[in-house]
Amino acid sequence: MRWLLSLVAVLSVGLASCASRQTMIELQRPPLKSGLAFAVPPGHPFYQTVTIDYVTGMSQHSFLFAEANQRQFRPKLARMLEDSGMLAPTPIAARYGLQVAFVDLNGSSIGGAFESRSRAIYRIVERRSGRVAFQTTVDAGFSARFVGLNERDAVALVRPIFQGDPFDIINLANYIARGNFEGGDAEWPAVAREGDLAVSGYGARSGFVRGQQADFQMMRQSIAKFVLALSDDQHLPMTVVLPCLYNADIEAQKAELAERRIRVVEDDCSRYHRKARPIVY
Repeated sequence: MRWLLSLVAVLSVGLASCASRQTMIELQRPPLKSGLAFAVPPGHPFYQTVTIDYVTGMSQHSFLFAEANQRQFRPKLARMLEDSGMLAPTPIAARYGLQVAFVDLNGSSIGGAFESRSRAIYRIVERRSGRVAFQTTVDAGFSARFVGLNERDAVALVRPIFQGDPFDIINLANYIARGNFEGGDAEWPAVAREGDLAVSGYGARSGFVRGQQADFQMMRQSIAKFVLALSDDQHLPMTVVLPCLYNADIEAQKAELAERRIRVVEDDCSRYHRKARPIVY
């Protein structure tokens, strides 16, 4: 009965709430990329020698309500190892094992904003001896906020044939984050300007999707913080990605980074126009 009263209260808030002017501004703003990249160079002990040993403290599946699970998390972890150059190509090469132990994993499944939070111990061990080569504890969390009534709803009220159901705001499914049993279709980022390190952002109206977005951002944040800690511990500076442009600001930044012995790489230059296209008035 208590959960039903809570749901009725949440619905009342949802019906009474309207997206603020600041919310509508944030929804329009493009992501602010950090411009940082991480890679383990050849010759380092972790270069192409790490495999996922195990993940514990996280269920294999999500059942009734949304909860980050291994079917979602392990592919992200493996992709990080591959992209950074750490993933062992064969069992013989896998000298080190990455162990992840979640000691705290929780979130909210009923309401407007869905929270997903975790504390995990990341450990890289030498598989034969059990020697711990690296260990860090990572706290991660993300709040996927509900977007209130906005112009889209007003348009839907006037032109429901083209825009959808104007009364979707009162759909109970928008306020319940049900479980994603198999972990499929979980690559749903929220609208979060700070990317993987963001702590909050705006999610979809669907409760199922918004719950997955909260878990997606939390898991990406946890892995990103692990990478930052590993970079610092192993004295492997992050690589800075700069635009494929030549102007005084960028050249000055290159010189500053060179003095600090920080490696610089260029962005995807194929996407830059070689010559500006003039606007004719």
